[in-house]
Amino acid sequence: MSKFLSIILIATGFVANAQSNVSLDLNHQFDGAPFAYNTVYADDQGRAVSFDRVQYYMSSISVVHDGGQTTDFTDVYILGSANVSNYSLGFFNITNIEEFNFNLGVDYAANNGNSSNYASPHPLSPQAPLMDWGWPSGYFFFVIDGKVDDTGDGIPNKMFQMRSLGDVMLRGVTLMTNASIDLGGSIDLALDVNIEKWIKNIDLVTVGVDHGSSQNNQNVANNTNTFSVFGNSAPTGINDVNANTYVTTDYAMAYAPILNYKLTARTNNLLTILDAQGRVVVEEKGLGFEGSYFVKQELNSGMYYAIFSNPTNTLTHKFVVKR
Repeated sequence: MSKFLSIILIATGFVANAQSNVSLDLNHQFDGAPFAYNTVYADDQGRAVSFDRVQYYMSSISVVHDGGQTTDFTDVYILGSANVSNYSLGFFNITNIEEFNFNLGVDYAANNGNSSNYASPHPLSPQAPLMDWGWPSGYFFFVIDGKVDDTGDGIPNKMFQMRSLGDVMLRGVTLMTNASIDLGGSIDLALDVNIEKWIKNIDLVTVGVDHGSSQNNQNVANNTNTFSVFGNSAPTGINDVNANTYVTTDYAMAYAPILNYKLTARTNNLLTILDAQGRVVVEEKGLGFEGSYFVKQELNSGMYYAIFSNPTNTLTHKFVVKR
């Protein structure tokens, strides 16, 4: 009997002290529809708009959990991208999250450091395309690049870039939530990210190339809380993302385009890049189902075909390299 009770106590103690795998499921959307790059939407003034790149930093993450306890996720940073849903926060002694807190942007200490202090794949390490403007300027707290229709023909044609810089751009966000550990020992904290609210009351036609802490960029930062860009969400269903499958090209660097992709269910994929003559120039195994791929080798100018494949699906995307 004593031995049996000991086993129960040991097992109970193990459960009580087991760490949960905490992750964020970020459901990027525009006016309630799943977000995709290069899709044409309408801004709050009814003008056609599309996006090439939406990225942002989350820092100073903490949670209130299990009846009012507070845990700081020290040195945990998220580089959010609008084509990526799932982000791991780490393992913690947590069973139920009641409040989620973070800053939009990079905390003062890190922002006044240097990206070279971090090795890839750390979110604060040097990124391609860039998420910093060198030092002392610091990191881009958010990047919203795209095109807007300024002719009234319904076709986005005029480029805009909003890339915020400066400690003044930091914004704190607090969300009440109720996310609990599942049978697999994980806590998936699901949030909506309403991209249309970031650009609310922003005249995109007049933005142009805006890198800094301008009034437009401060307005975008303020919209984070004024219009509740982040909100609680039902689980994103990231095991079945077929409806949102796409591949687009970020031509911020025409000589080295970046492939943004969201593919079928959570499985590994093979990426094969062919040149215009059908020759294999890149082969990359084990890619996840969503992310951004930067071609690490130099490609000559010309047309290329990126083929993402897994046991159940193949997706082909054409892109151009210009040198």
